Amino acid sequence: MDVLRKFFPYFKLIKPVRIQFALGILFGVLFSLTSGFGIPLMIEIAFPILFGNADQAPVWLSKLVDQFFKDDIRGGFLILCSLMIPFMMAIRALAGWGNGFFMNYTGFYLIQKLQKEIFSKIQLLPYSFFKENKTGEITASILAYPDQIKRVIVDMSNDIVKQPLTLCAALGFLIYKSATSDSFFVAFIGFLSIPILVLPIRMIGNYLSKRSRQIVKSGEALNSWVIETVQSPIEIRSFNLEERQKKHFSETLDRIFKFTVKSVRTSLLISPSIEFVSSIGFGLALYLGVQKGMSQGEFLALFIALYMAYGPIKRLGQMHGLIKQIEPPLDRVDRILNLEESVKSPENPIKITQPIKGLIEFEDVSFQYEPGKLVLESVDISVKPSVPLAIVGKSGSGKSSFVNLIMRLYDPTSGVIKLDGIELKKYRLHDLRQQIAYVPQMPLLFNCSAFENIRIGRPGASDGEVFKAAKEANAYDFIKNLPDGFDTIIGEQGNSLSGGQKQRIAIARALLKDAPIMIFDEATSALDEGLSKEMLDRLELIAKEKTLILITHDVSISQRINQKVYF
Repeated sequence: MDVLRKFFPYFKLIKPVRIQFALGILFGVLFSLTSGFGIPLMIEIAFPILFGNADQAPVWLSKLVDQFFKDDIRGGFLILCSLMIPFMMAIRALAGWGNGFFMNYTGFYLIQKLQKEIFSKIQLLPYSFFKENKTGEITASILAYPDQIKRVIVDMSNDIVKQPLTLCAALGFLIYKSATSDSFFVAFIGFLSIPILVLPIRMIGNYLSKRSRQIVKSGEALNSWVIETVQSPIEIRSFNLEERQKKHFSETLDRIFKFTVKSVRTSLLISPSIEFVSSIGFGLALYLGVQKGMSQGEFLALFIALYMAYGPIKRLGQMHGLIKQIEPPLDRVDRILNLEESVKSPENPIKITQPIKGLIEFEDVSFQYEPGKLVLESVDISVKPSVPLAIVGKSGSGKSSFVNLIMRLYDPTSGVIKLDGIELKKYRLHDLRQQIAYVPQMPLLFNCSAFENIRIGRPGASDGEVFKAAKEANAYDFIKNLPDGFDTIIGEQGNSLSGGQKQRIAIARALLKDAPIMIFDEATSALDEGLSKEMLDRLELIAKEKTLILITHDVSISQRINQKVYF
């Protein structure tokens, strides 16, 4: 039951399809009633009359048969009974179809909704989340795990009502007959073998949960390995790592195969275990029933009722095993959905209603990624509009951390950062970042056209504004010479372009955004000397109207900037 509780929060997502869910439940109830009561009850009350044992039939049915059919037992009543069997099975089949369709509809909707919630949640998580978790783990949580959870949600929605009701209906019939027949009661004792099934089901479930965790962990590692391999073709080939990559990939797959086979082998024991114990119970019921003089009709009704009872128990046992297998992926999804948004907008943010000046102030700011390992310590600095700032220092000295704090990708461990005299934390994140144009050292380009990659800077920009930004970034000419010009799809991460071309498109994107604060992190490192000088000249003009921050290793660049900070 504790495992089932983990799934309960996800049922709130089905509110928009609650009508389909209710229909699925109603069809499930109808299916259960026709399964548990239908055929067994007909065998019990109608067959005695058909086979000449009217004294064993209920009095009320005998009176009805005498009133409407009189001596025509093998005529009209037989035809009615013969038609009732396919009629009840048709109702059962229709109910099963309705239950399956509407529950699957609800389940698929729920999973799509869950995928959207996970993806939306990830957009709100801090930058540290992406540093602390592997790409394979994140992508699996968005795409793979919800699809796995769907199996449980759909099956559980499909069976959690139907199977217990079928079991209860069958048990209800058995209890009713046991109360009216001593021989039936004695035979019913055979059904009490069912509690024995709890132990193997629990043991198998715990084993499956353990194996599933191993499969999930190995699968995430494999995802990350594949992504890393696909994204690093040059490094792999230049260092002759092809055999190493293939060996690791093969070994991980073999490990997953081993865990999966063990998991399948064990999960397949659930049904045989239930069937074996059920056969013991049925054999005991047969022995005790015959010893106490049970009639053939009573035993046939008992057989059908026991069959209808053992079926749901077997299915519920399989569900338990499946739930235990999905428990580790579910834990991964739960962790993401319940992660705290450590960097978030305030409840009552200060609105930016007019253009900001761009004055940035660090007041005794310290920052650390890990406790006891300060990256920045007691930083006091003022970055003024129209006065370019060059940040110079060795790799790992905290330069990028400095600008990450300005964009609130992280919050400082101590101290205060202000924008125009107001603490950054008091602005809405979207509004704050809208005031900043950032060009990283290794810019990411999206798998769309060159034109759209630039217009990401300001989605509402006109075509002319996009072309103007491209010209200012010295990107217009090379883009026009691409196979389809500005409509050329530049590939995932801009792999079809050189490093310098990618940087120029990223600079064009930042220029198009035209934000009051502009941050360039080694943004001209891939440009040749002539283009780099042209771009710096352009940035110096921009700096007269904006707050400009340059991170650089290049001494020639830092010499052109009067205000410098050394890390």
